[in-house]
Amino acid sequence: MAPRGCAPAQLLLLLTLLWPLPRELAAGGRWSGEGTSPQLQSVFLGRCAEYITLLSPQPGDKNCTAIWEAFKVVLDKDPCSVLPSDYDLFINLSRHSIPRDKSLFWENNHLLVMSFSENTRRFMPLCDVLYGRVGDFLSWCRQENAPELDYQSCPISEDCEHNAVDSYWKRASMQYSRDSSGVIYVMLNGSEPNGAYPVRGFFADFEIPYLQKDKVTQIEIWVMHEIGGPNVESCGEGSVKILEERLEAMGFQYRCINDHLPVKLLMCVDHSTHPDCALTLSAASTGRAPSSHFPERSATLILPLLAAVASGSQI
Repeated sequence: MAPRGCAPAQLLLLLTLLWPLPRELAAGGRWSGEGTSPQLQSVFLGRCAEYITLLSPQPGDKNCTAIWEAFKVVLDKDPCSVLPSDYDLFINLSRHSIPRDKSLFWENNHLLVMSFSENTRRFMPLCDVLYGRVGDFLSWCRQENAPELDYQSCPISEDCEHNAVDSYWKRASMQYSRDSSGVIYVMLNGSEPNGAYPVRGFFADFEIPYLQKDKVTQIEIWVMHEIGGPNVESCGEGSVKILEERLEAMGFQYRCINDHLPVKLLMCVDHSTHPDCALTLSAASTGRAPSSHFPERSATLILPLLAAVASGSQI
């Protein structure tokens, strides 16, 4: 899976327009990934200040300058020699509590996750915690044989395993899992051609193994299918079955829901005229668990209601 990020791509375009790239930036580069994001320090500190002022569960107890200083030590390292442990101090300084029953893990549907979590109001996915927010959709690395930042390109996993951005998200993912508690939610994309659950990915390799069994009461999987998209996998099928069997073998209680209705309703706001949003979604409430079923309420998605919501009308 590609490095995680939840900010719209338009934000990076806006930053590029507001802050011209350094003169040394040129087409092409040594590595396969994007070069260091322009104004990295300014963006980082701005996001940190915004978070601790408006969103932090523990307002006022974080020092953004100290967090930046702990983060930037990786900018002095060879671009292919950055380990997850290099971010330990950064994580320790920026770490904060995650509300019980509010952790939302995901694969291949980050925009939907962020829309549904609504800036920590419903859930708190990884890029809604401070140590995930400050690096969201940014790139950074030092030049290979010089002390300056590389604005042309940075390595990704195809170039080398121990690159700065992948190691960042690995370390952040491990901490996020350790700090999650109660009911754990996982949103997967059942329309993904390669399968809803990547058997090698951040969730599989750096999140599931670090969940604390004594803190987790249940894992709830939502397999969402794109409106009008293919139904590649559902609960109990393909890679989702692999995930279910893995969780069962690890001793976790779980249930799996196809097209979790609240998320489906949100998806239908942007597709109010599509047939998938005009029919009774009784199938969407089908649940699957190791020993019993957990049916949800079926509901009819009324086209005029969705049209009114999409247009901002009052009901």
